[in-house]
Amino acid sequence: MNKLSARLWSLLMLLIVAVSPFGVSVAADQEVPPLGKKKIIWTHGPWGTGLVDTHIGEVMLKRIGYDVELKLVDVGLAYQALASGKAEIFSSAYLPGQYQYIKAQPGKIDILSVSYGPVPGGLMVPSYVPVTTIADLQKPEIQKLLGGKITGIDAGSGIMLQARKAIEQYGLNFELVPSSDAAMAAAFKAAYDKKEPIIVTGYCPHYLCALYDVKFLKDTKGIYSSTSQDYHLVRRGFRTDFPRATVFLSRYTLTSDKISTMLNWMETDKIKAEVAADRFMDANPELVWFWIGDLAEGMEKPASLK
Repeated sequence: MNKLSARLWSLLMLLIVAVSPFGVSVAADQEVPPLGKKKIIWTHGPWGTGLVDTHIGEVMLKRIGYDVELKLVDVGLAYQALASGKAEIFSSAYLPGQYQYIKAQPGKIDILSVSYGPVPGGLMVPSYVPVTTIADLQKPEIQKLLGGKITGIDAGSGIMLQARKAIEQYGLNFELVPSSDAAMAAAFKAAYDKKEPIIVTGYCPHYLCALYDVKFLKDTKGIYSSTSQDYHLVRRGFRTDFPRATVFLSRYTLTSDKISTMLNWMETDKIKAEVAADRFMDANPELVWFWIGDLAEGMEKPASLK
């Protein structure tokens, strides 16, 4: 995403928060919404985007008065936990890629707001690999070049579900190999450094997109949406049970360039997601104020906004 697009996206997200029925604001002369219930269970996956996003959200919720418990789960289990009331939030809902999980739990899960985006995803290769479309993978010489294997991430993730659909609809003679986000990235990096061919289920924001010259294969069948985003999902009844948290989450949206900044810190500086998230919050006091300035007791407005 270029700088102009990033600015336009940031402005769009702020506009959505301002006018959306989900974008709840608190006027200066209004009382802060009540906490409601005290404890919130927030599910998340093991990949970097979800880790930094969830950690920032955890810190913000604690500042406005909640007790927060984080639970690392597989994608499918995150949806089940929300539907059963065993968890309150999941913020890495990649839609429409994971829509089937919501469809399987009718009336039990609500989409509260955008957590970050845009989130392009698909079958990804290094730019030097002589492939431009998913249909090219039907060619025997291309199948041989790539070893007939697509390196994937978590089996239940949205882009893995879409990859299985692509293999079926395009009639590809490829094996989809589940692994983890970290393992996929390591395999891609190792191949890229040696200028070897590789194909993966990739997505941005990711440090691979920022540090390497990559390309997503064109999808003429429309399996991969060009408007994918990640969303904050909550269990049914969340808005009533956690009024103050609902206000915060309605505002809490990150752009892809901001996520990429944290992922780059994690990779280049070899720091954990929590450290990268803390560094980001320290560097962006105005954004923190926008999220919780009128929700956290005794919080001082940044000097830049006075």
